[in-house]
Amino acid sequence: MGLRRWVVGRAVRAARVLVVECPGARPARMAAEQAVAARGWRIAQTPASADVLLVVGEVRGGLDEVVDRLWEALPGPRARADVRTEGDAAAALARAAAVLVDGRGQRADAEQRDAAGAGPGDDTGGHDHDDTGGHDHDDMDMAPDGIPLAEGAEQDRDGLEMDALPVRLGPVLPDWPAGLVIDVVLHGDLVVTAAAAAVGGPEHDPVSEPLPEDTATVAAARCDDVAAVLALAGWEEGARAARSARDVLLARRGDDARATLVDLRHRVEHSRWLRWSLAGTGTVTPERARDLGLAEDVVGDCRDRLLVLITRAEAAARRYGASGLDAPVPDVPAVPLTAVGPLLEGCDLGAARLVVASLGSDLVPDPVPQREAAGA
Repeated sequence: MGLRRWVVGRAVRAARVLVVECPGARPARMAAEQAVAARGWRIAQTPASADVLLVVGEVRGGLDEVVDRLWEALPGPRARADVRTEGDAAAALARAAAVLVDGRGQRADAEQRDAAGAGPGDDTGGHDHDDTGGHDHDDMDMAPDGIPLAEGAEQDRDGLEMDALPVRLGPVLPDWPAGLVIDVVLHGDLVVTAAAAAVGGPEHDPVSEPLPEDTATVAAARCDDVAAVLALAGWEEGARAARSARDVLLARRGDDARATLVDLRHRVEHSRWLRWSLAGTGTVTPERARDLGLAEDVVGDCRDRLLVLITRAEAAARRYGASGLDAPVPDVPAVPLTAVGPLLEGCDLGAARLVVASLGSDLVPDPVPQREAAGA
């Protein structure tokens, strides 16, 4: 019994948390990630690697089914916790830790899952979360990231044309706007068509509901956008720096965040690796931007837009550092969801996620009349 308690204690100290962000809950999600780090826990990227499912915000608009599928995909021992506000995270994680070490409760959970045919050895749903957000692809071959490869019946193959495969990205993915769903059609690993929509929030509201009128929180969200691009680009050191700037802003230390962002910009601008990996990815011409009703700051490739995101974060941090919580933060042009799909056509899935992240999190369901607004 003593050995078992020791093993369980070590496992809890190294727990991994799969964070599900609902629309409108970004400040709470950022606070929850801080609380995870404060406990010495780590963020999980997939259900199969998670011990805790942390649901942040109000589950609505069809997200309940997605959350249930993710919960079923967690192997035991497991725990679920819910966070509604920034102040809830630490207590929610403490409750999850108590559930993880509750041997009797974990045995009951395992028996219930075995009786339902979804025991710890059942991997159903473990792959489809990564980029499909709940679609079942049990009979398909999987690429390394858990994305189904295109396949079809033999009579559909002519040896020349690739098969078309519909895949859903979202609504729950790491470094992905909350509630965003993009239905794509793949030929091989290339996106040939894509259409974006918002789920899980009130009808006609933005994908991510407006942040509180709090300069530090808005500046932290801008840093969060930068971290998402760098994480998806595979530069985890840079992503940690952006999250560090985010966290010190949430701790109301704007000067420290600004210094971190200035250093990060320098490293991004001089990184040959980032130039090689991002340059030319998701290029948007000025003509394409005008046709899609997009602002000029989306013109260029993912590297160009990453630098725009860093500029936004620097400006917000500078404004907070100079004037405090009530200083207005410069507006950021919203990106209509109708424009997101066309921007992904011709990308592979990995590049498509980078393109989405490089657009930032200011996504809205309806087109924004840029020319009319400019003339107003």
